[in-house]
Amino acid sequence: MITIKEVAQQAGVSITTVSRVMNSRGYISQETRDKVENAIKELNYQPNQLARSFHNRRTSYIGLLIPDVTIPFFSEMTERIETLLHRKGYKVFLCNTKDRGAYESEYLQMLFQNKVDGIIIGTHMLKTEEYRAIEMPVVALDVSLSDSIPTVSSDHAKGGRLAAEEFVRNRCKCVLQLEGDINVKTPSFIRNNVFAEILKENEIRCMDYELSANEFQRERYYEIVEAIFKEHPEIDGVFSSDLIIANAMKFLLDNGRKIPEEVKLVGYDGGDIARLMYPTMTYVEQPFDLIAEQIVDILIRKIEGEKISCNTMLSEIHLVKGDTT
Repeated sequence: MITIKEVAQQAGVSITTVSRVMNSRGYISQETRDKVENAIKELNYQPNQLARSFHNRRTSYIGLLIPDVTIPFFSEMTERIETLLHRKGYKVFLCNTKDRGAYESEYLQMLFQNKVDGIIIGTHMLKTEEYRAIEMPVVALDVSLSDSIPTVSSDHAKGGRLAAEEFVRNRCKCVLQLEGDINVKTPSFIRNNVFAEILKENEIRCMDYELSANEFQRERYYEIVEAIFKEHPEIDGVFSSDLIIANAMKFLLDNGRKIPEEVKLVGYDGGDIARLMYPTMTYVEQPFDLIAEQIVDILIRKIEGEKISCNTMLSEIHLVKGDTT
């Protein structure tokens, strides 16, 4: 195995100079830097990451906790966050908590033990005090963990308004809104409240259906929609996340209901599922790229010592018109 001493000999410099080039510390002339980098490349030198982490007090690892990677919003965000962190020299521990507090607690302990440089949390199954006690840089993804932890999210109030206005324009009379567990503290529930308020102001009946933890599973969405429509055939509009709307579309088409003549549908998120459905889905699109960029930027700034606790709300959210309204 090639050592740093051999790299120094090949480049004709000291071991200290090689270390300074590798860790970007102190002034190094471009000529010397080129010699060291060429020697590293020629010898195919692989630095001992563990030793470097002890020296730098950094591991270059980030923990990413999400409730379920199969949920389109989190799969979209995971891909973007991992890509951005990789470009900045970080590797990601992906922790899929399955919406279970025990899993979340175990994963956090694992991340503490591995001394990750920071954590991104998109789930909330523990008490606020437990998040507040975390002694390392943390950023929250679309959840409210504590006053000391910054949250990055879309402007969900704007999203709820955009969706509601689409049903108003389509002159719906009874709209079903399927939402997640209200016990999970997330800014996304603002959209549900705004949506219901605007429908009420326009004298449109809004039927709120809260999905319990057991129901918040993709294999159950179709049967839930089926049960609701059998009990309330008067429903002429449905609003929810893209995946649930996709299941509603399938149920309606399976049962000969015309879209959008009889039932209007609006999704929320704007991931691959929304873009691939036929008929084309009307949906509210979240700015996935901007959310990921903000989360990574804030986390790295916190890792570098900056104190940040204020939330970031992104207003770049808009309605994409399809054939379901």
